[in-house]
Amino acid sequence: MSPEILDRLTADDLRKIPLFADDDAAALQWLADHFKVQRFESGEIVVREGTPAIDFMVILEGEVHYRRPSDPYAQVYVRVGGQPSGVLPFSRLKVIPARATAVVPTRIAAMPATELRELVYRAPNLAQKLVGEMTDRTREFAQSEERTAKMLALGKLSAGLAHELNNPASAVVRSATLMREAQNKRRHEAIALRGHVIPPEALDILSRISDGIAECGDDHRKLDALERADLESEMADWLQGRALPQELASDLVDAGIGPQDLDPLANVLPEDQARRGLRMLVYDHQILCLTREIEEASRRISDLVQAIKSYSYMDRTPLSEVDIELGIDVTLRMFQHQLKHGFDLHREFAGNLPKISANGSELNQIWTNLIDNAISAMNSHPGSEKTLTVRTVLEPDDVLVEIRDSGPGIPAEIRGKIFEPFFTTKQVGEGTGLGLDIVERIVRGHHGNIRVDSGPGRTSFQVRLPLPRRSNDGA
Repeated sequence: MSPEILDRLTADDLRKIPLFADDDAAALQWLADHFKVQRFESGEIVVREGTPAIDFMVILEGEVHYRRPSDPYAQVYVRVGGQPSGVLPFSRLKVIPARATAVVPTRIAAMPATELRELVYRAPNLAQKLVGEMTDRTREFAQSEERTAKMLALGKLSAGLAHELNNPASAVVRSATLMREAQNKRRHEAIALRGHVIPPEALDILSRISDGIAECGDDHRKLDALERADLESEMADWLQGRALPQELASDLVDAGIGPQDLDPLANVLPEDQARRGLRMLVYDHQILCLTREIEEASRRISDLVQAIKSYSYMDRTPLSEVDIELGIDVTLRMFQHQLKHGFDLHREFAGNLPKISANGSELNQIWTNLIDNAISAMNSHPGSEKTLTVRTVLEPDDVLVEIRDSGPGIPAEIRGKIFEPFFTTKQVGEGTGLGLDIVERIVRGHHGNIRVDSGPGRTSFQVRLPLPRRSNDGA
């Protein structure tokens, strides 16, 4: 705050403010003697983000907005006339977390936070109100910051999901376009054949060959280069010997069609009709392949949508029977785009974990924060090995989930602070410092515990969640 003091308060001034109405005259006089009043014009900064928190303040008149410039998702906190702000009794606030700006001409009364212990003794009714205010403020701020952390995580996941969904969606559009072209070409050949008398045996042969066309991805396509070259050469020779287009050789080999399949057809169809018949067979194979591609791409989209639904536990009650390994698996899918770039992922799942009663969405938030931190840690050292290991173990009383990375490790001097609210080693704007705080609170809320073990090239977070208690027979 500005050091300039513009006026002073009296006990009568304070008595008019509901916050002070329950304390006696002596308490109000003590408060009035210790408050210093300052005025701020509209747009003037009251306190800056990151500065030491040294004052207890009361907004006498006007309006102050608290905002974190480094966090575009952060909520704006509004304080108006009659409301307290700054350091409150029993608060552990050490640093101002947001910038405070007067949005209209404002008067603020402030006293050093070192006087708060005396305030509790002198004005107990005010102190009680301030403790309630601090509790409400802490709850509101924690909820807001948790939403912010979720939004930041969602933003990262959305970018990866958009990429993952774009690839199969583009494949569907591309394959549908090519299939329409192939169908048009096949229809053109079929129309041209209608003007000819086709022997019934030729139609039977064409139908039989078409029915036996190999699907894309079948074993015949897994030929080495030499085997494929031999088959194409054999087919090209067969086509050349019958004055048929040799450029069809590769497509016919792709379809799994050999000269022995076509010999009966060539014996009953003239050259022009045989040429059109072979092209129809090639288009049949292309359409079959494109249909398979559309099916696979659509299934990929469906799998991603199902993964998102499973990740968020949509349409489920907050507490349900949760498959922990399935939750970790769908969370890893959310990071699939990031993990493609130079990461070695090891899934070491026990496979025999019982389901536990839990909030599945909250558990997935644990895995999201820990995996995201692991990826960020490994990305912070380009060129080094990037190994992410996710391990589950069934213990006598707990389920252990370990998320281990090969990053640079957490320095010993800050290891004890990583679960503190607002502590972060990331650059300004890259993290809120709430990820691990949220993780620890969720783990505690599920009656579990979390520990970290870290050194150069290895950081391990171990989450233990209790198994359902077995009831004793006859109890």
